[in-house]
Amino acid sequence: MLLAVFVACATVLASVALMGVAGWFIAAMGIAGVTTGMMNYFLPAAGIRFFAIVRTGGRYGERLLSHEATFRLLAGLRLWLFRRLILLSPGQLQSRRGGDLAGSLQADVETLQHAYLRLASPIAVALVCSVAIVLVVAVLHPPTALALAVLLIVAGGIVPTWARRAAATPGAEAVASRAALRVATVDLLQGLTDLRAAGAVERQLAVIDGLGERLVDSQSRASTAGVVAEAAVGLSAGLALWCAALLASASVAAGSLLPEVAPALVPALALAALAAFEAVAPLPAAMERWGEVRAAARRLFDLADRTPSIVAGPDPSPVARDASVVFSSVRLRYAPDSPPALDGLDLEIPDGRHLAVLGPSGAGKSSLGRLLVRFWEYEGEIRLGGHDLRRYRPDDLRRLVGIATQDAQLFNGSVRDNLLMAAPDADANALEQALAVVQLVEFVRGLPDGIDTWIGEAGARLSAGQARRLVLARALLRDPRILILDEPTENLDAGTARQLIASLRAATQGRTVILITHDPRAAAAFTDEIAHMADGRVVG
Repeated sequence: MLLAVFVACATVLASVALMGVAGWFIAAMGIAGVTTGMMNYFLPAAGIRFFAIVRTGGRYGERLLSHEATFRLLAGLRLWLFRRLILLSPGQLQSRRGGDLAGSLQADVETLQHAYLRLASPIAVALVCSVAIVLVVAVLHPPTALALAVLLIVAGGIVPTWARRAAATPGAEAVASRAALRVATVDLLQGLTDLRAAGAVERQLAVIDGLGERLVDSQSRASTAGVVAEAAVGLSAGLALWCAALLASASVAAGSLLPEVAPALVPALALAALAAFEAVAPLPAAMERWGEVRAAARRLFDLADRTPSIVAGPDPSPVARDASVVFSSVRLRYAPDSPPALDGLDLEIPDGRHLAVLGPSGAGKSSLGRLLVRFWEYEGEIRLGGHDLRRYRPDDLRRLVGIATQDAQLFNGSVRDNLLMAAPDADANALEQALAVVQLVEFVRGLPDGIDTWIGEAGARLSAGQARRLVLARALLRDPRILILDEPTENLDAGTARQLIASLRAATQGRTVILITHDPRAAAAFTDEIAHMADGRVVG
């Protein structure tokens, strides 16, 4: 980054020197021609060539270095943010929609590229080059240096400050509108079938149009501030040219400059003063982005600065004596002001036993399963394998406990890709066995590319029942000591549900399994041990 700033400074200074030397050279040649005097032609001509080459090469080098630094910065920032996110429990991310989180990892991070390209680097270059130019001009002609310094402060300080304030609110609004537009678009694409069934596609399109108009309006107001600021910088540059020309001419007329350089110095100073504003010209555009950069940074750091609610302790995880689970007076709230999802839950599951948890929607069945993999913090005590659940490090715990939730994600890849997410080293035989247990092996064999058939975004090319069973196969493939199956028969017809339950029961003999369901027939077919839940506790 520092190298890119150095090259940018060299480029700007070379541009100013090129204009100054060229102005002096042209004027001196004209004067020599009129007066039939003599002058050194080679030295200024060589200087012009030198500064032109430095300017051209520096411009290319600066673009190359600054963009390379920016791309490296963005890659590191994305990796840093993702590493911060994976430390958070799912409960800490529930306030952000999926499309919004993806936007933070992509669009908000990309917006921050302007923090270097449009803000830090141009400001540093403007400061260094403005001081250097004013000092050099002060040696040649102090009055011009004073006027130039004042106008550079106006163009490089006052005008950008006004532009920053004018663009701050619309810039922040643009970031918010862009995030909302992204979420609405994802909702439209993912929920298109349901929207069509409800006749709500046009309403969703109207929402997207409204958000698009808000985004355009915000960007237009920010751009207006930038245009006005750029015009002010251009006006300052023109004033600097005229001030330099008039002040230098007055000094020539007063005889306060050396006679041999005085006439040619007037155009040299005027053109150098004009070129000096190349140092501050990028600042209005930089300040135009200020609001967006700040809003994007706030959104990112709102995520990154969250303290993980579930943190691994300094000690290694204990060794589980068995696969028993005991809940004692467990309470859980998803938010401080929400009703309890679990309210004094007491439940014991011996090692290697199958237990069905039966109850209506909202009874707390799924919450029970999520606590065993520490997705949420809780009150009370849970013991796994004879040890307090909180003593297990999260990674070790999730190797012991496998869960197939109702909202499990299928990835945009093949059947094989989705299975290997759970067990990257699984061979073809293990994959086929897992598919056979969930009654999918014949279906997968009949696909165009078999197990390598692409299933689409979130398993869009599968039926709901097929997607559900693929999630179950993935959970089985991990071969955990404790397995939690959350509504495995959902979206299945009665015949397929019976076959699946029978197959799961046979395949998990000797393993601790918790079957969460609202279907009494599925519970009875899976095990004789059934716990009935209501209002967050076991009632029978």
